[in-house]
Amino acid sequence: MAFRRGRWVAAGAIAVAAVVVAVAGSTSGSGTAGLSAAPLGVNVAPWDAVYAGPGGGTASRLLKAAGIRELRYGGGSWADIYDWRTDTDIGNCLPDRATASFTSECASTDPLGFARLAQRAAAIGADTLVTVNYGSGTPALAAAWAASLTPGERASIRWEIGNESYGCWEVNNELAGPPARYQGYRPGDASAAGQYQTCPVTTQGPATGTRTLATSYASNALRFMRAIRAADPGAVIGVPWAFGSAVPGSAVADSGEWNSIVLRADRAYVGFVDAHYYPFSFTGSTGGASPTDSQVLRALRAIPALYAGIRAALSADDPGAAVVVGETAVSTSPTTTVCTPVGAVFAAGDTLAWLAAGARGVDWWDLNNYGDTGTACTHRDFGLLTSAAKPVPETPYYGYLLASHLAQPGALLTTLATSDRADVLAYQAVLATGGRAVAFINLNTAAARTVRYAVPPGLGGALRTWTYRAGDQDPANSTITTSTAHAASAITLPAESITIIETR
Repeated sequence: MAFRRGRWVAAGAIAVAAVVVAVAGSTSGSGTAGLSAAPLGVNVAPWDAVYAGPGGGTASRLLKAAGIRELRYGGGSWADIYDWRTDTDIGNCLPDRATASFTSECASTDPLGFARLAQRAAAIGADTLVTVNYGSGTPALAAAWAASLTPGERASIRWEIGNESYGCWEVNNELAGPPARYQGYRPGDASAAGQYQTCPVTTQGPATGTRTLATSYASNALRFMRAIRAADPGAVIGVPWAFGSAVPGSAVADSGEWNSIVLRADRAYVGFVDAHYYPFSFTGSTGGASPTDSQVLRALRAIPALYAGIRAALSADDPGAAVVVGETAVSTSPTTTVCTPVGAVFAAGDTLAWLAAGARGVDWWDLNNYGDTGTACTHRDFGLLTSAAKPVPETPYYGYLLASHLAQPGALLTTLATSDRADVLAYQAVLATGGRAVAFINLNTAAARTVRYAVPPGLGGALRTWTYRAGDQDPANSTITTSTAHAASAITLPAESITIIETR
């Protein structure tokens, strides 16, 4: 996505309430996914002074508690303007000086260098997904990064070539050279007057313009891939995946053109594709002209079909490639959903739906984004945490925290059949420890739902439950209720809620 930093003003409140549930769960799903070593992740940016400083210790403890096992580093579009060697970026040089040196007078220093990020990752046992600078960097810069790592560090890092190079918000200096030789391009976002006028999709039309972008990327990204592999023969490398109109917040014109051209040209090197899932593009609060809480949650039902569409395309062009959801949130713009219960319910459903479908990992956008700089969540934002000196959770964090009871390394995760397929998402996991866990997510924002299901083998005896619901909308009551229960074949779920049941 485009650069997301700044401060916004809006209204909202954290609300987490409590209920005690007596239940148990079952299995009967549509396929089982064996989870990777890093199923849950979060995006962290070079500009993140909170994570670089004393607040990083607090953030790390919260991330470890939520089972975060991957840090995607680069900061979205920031990755394409950042030099890891100097910890500087050329953001202030844009749009007219996209080829500026990283030591020029318009370059800026970033607080969270890669060495510090690597320390933070190691402290919580997390892998790293590094987005290398394709837009304004060079193959040699990317290769030097790979060569600088110890053997142990290399084993925990995967590489992605550029961020969203299918979009004209990205720096893309390679367009000027062969094979595209496209002149006059100025990178930017939709709010920058005149910059989209230089985009190939604008000047050449959607099909031809996307073909220009894809052909240029496929040819030049290959140089980056070869350079990284020369530095590290075992490197796992990925490329951006473009969604079509089925994902309005992430839609790319003629997305099939991009995906097909890139994968057919580079599949010998491509080990994964990175899909960025933003179902909406509104800003501010839900309701009115924006989607309602109910519409936000209903979008989650499309995820299995979206994953199936990616896999169908990969089966033709690169069947061995894995799928990573490298960025995800409710919207491409900051919203107050991070301050209301829908943020938690969406985050839990988002992660579990993608992982159960077969995704290797799901990385939330992002750790913190400076919308809320204090300990209260009151403004539009994206983060799992606020950007206070001592950060505190925003509501998506609670969704990840609860999802982590199922989304654990090596777990077998499957969907769960219930009597209410319309309103309830349900999943079960067989954990690597031998334990069992189930999750119920009530998408209905107005009413409780009682569902029946078959109790699975192994889910018996005294069970532990965790519940998060919309409840009273009381900011002071930001807790998750825990209790004990015994197996039962039915459960009543509060409106707009998450319920987890696990063997003790």
